[in-house]
Amino acid sequence: MELELKELDRESGVKKSNAGKILNLEEKVAAQREIKDMEKKRSELRRNLFTAQNEVDKRKERIIGNIEARLQQKIETKELFTIRWTLISSPV
Repeated sequence: MELELKELDRESGVKKSNAGKILNLEEKVAAQREIKDMEKKRSELRRNLFTAQNEVDKRKERIIGNIEARLQQKIETKELFTIRWTLISSPV
């Protein structure tokens, strides 16, 4: 997404530069429309990029929280039951 944004910025700059040189009104309006559409697409890409970055940050935060919780676990031993046995020898 970031690469696409950079490419759109570069392309938009070129089109703006070229649009300033156009003398024909119809061509100039068409160029301005194209620039406006590119800027709209760029804004949408930026929103999507920020949303994706926020989602990644939330996932990282959850993972870090899980790891911290696991690190705080305490191991304890507890006797659940006792087995007693006796060896009885049989006469041979």
